[in-house]
Amino acid sequence: GLSSPSPSLCGLGPSLVLMPGLPRLQLRSLLTRRNLATKPSYIQDGPPPGGYPEVRFKKSIPDKGPGNVALILGLGAFVTYGWYFTIQSIHMRNRIKVESYDTRMTLLPYLQAEEDKRYLEVREIMDAKEAELMKDVPGWTPKSHTFETVEWMRPKAMPY
Repeated sequence: GLSSPSPSLCGLGPSLVLMPGLPRLQLRSLLTRRNLATKPSYIQDGPPPGGYPEVRFKKSIPDKGPGNVALILGLGAFVTYGWYFTIQSIHMRNRIKVESYDTRMTLLPYLQAEEDKRYLEVREIMDAKEAELMKDVPGWTPKSHTFETVEWMRPKAMPY
């Protein structure tokens, strides 16, 4: 017979390997229902006579804070307040932009007149330098330009 079972043969794990010398049939009889159902040699703790006292599990925490309706109304008031001041700031910013644009359009003729005056002064200096440089060139007329156009065009770059 098989006197020392291996864990893989009986499928009960390595703890039964510590009991060498027991035949396989005796090991199985140790684990049958009849042997497990017998009264154990120890005394198990149980409930006290009359049972345990009742466990109180009801919620006894008082309600604190505002209710749901108050929270929703508060949130609505807060959002309305924020949108009101956001729209007010957008209107203020637009008014400032319009005022700035109007100011620039009012000052534009004066600024253009100053720029035209500065341009004429620089143009006179450039014509004087051109006349000085080209005085020895035959056939050169002062203030004559290479390209003559019908309408006046602002120069692309001016030396300052």
